[in-house]
Amino acid sequence: MSTLPALKWRHSLKHFSSQKVPKAQITDLTEAARLSVSSYGLQPYQVWVIENPILLKQLAKHAFDQPQLHECSHLIVFAHQTKIGDELVDQYFQHYYEQTGAEIGSLDGYSDHIKSAIAAKSHQEQQNWAQQQAYIALGSLLTEAATQGIDTCPMTGFDVEAFNQLLGFENQGLSTCVICAVGYRNDSLELPTKVRIPSQGFVQFLA
Repeated sequence: MSTLPALKWRHSLKHFSSQKVPKAQITDLTEAARLSVSSYGLQPYQVWVIENPILLKQLAKHAFDQPQLHECSHLIVFAHQTKIGDELVDQYFQHYYEQTGAEIGSLDGYSDHIKSAIAAKSHQEQQNWAQQQAYIALGSLLTEAATQGIDTCPMTGFDVEAFNQLLGFENQGLSTCVICAVGYRNDSLELPTKVRIPSQGFVQFLA
C-alpha cells in the first residue's frame, strides 16, 4: 500500500484481533524507527519491543488497564535518554567515522558545536528535546506499519515511573516517552469514520 492510501486506511485501534504480527514485519517497523530523521542524527532514544504476555499484563495495570495492552500482538516502547551530553555526541561520531570511513577527528569542530548547543539547554529542555526526537521516530514507525497493513495505537496514558521500574529503565539512564500497541484489526468490529480538519483550513500557502 502506498503512503497516502495507507494513512487514509489507518486508525488508532482500541481493540485488536488475536492474530500475531510476524517477527519479520516487527523488524521492519523498528527499522523504520531506527532510520528516522533525528536532530544532529543523535537519536537520543531506544526502541523496546515487548511480547511477553505476563509483562504486558503488568504494564497494563499502570496504563488504566486499556484494552490495547491486553489485546495487542506487540507493545513498542520508546524510551528517551535521561542524560544528554558529550557522551551521546561522542558515540554518534564514533559511529560516523566507522560507517563512513572519514578521518577520525576531521569533524571535531562540528562535534564541539553540537556539544555546546546541547550544553546551553537546561536539563528539562534536554529531556523535552529527546522526547521530541522519539516522537519523530514514532511517526516513521506508524507510517511503515500502515503501508504494511499493520494496525497501531500510539499511547501516552500510562504511569511513567511504574513503566520505568517494570522495564528496568532507571538503571539504564532511560525513561518511557510514548508507547505503541501493534497488531491487526478485528474485522467484526466497525471502525468509526476518520475525521480530520479539511485541507482548506489546515494548509496555508505563502507565495
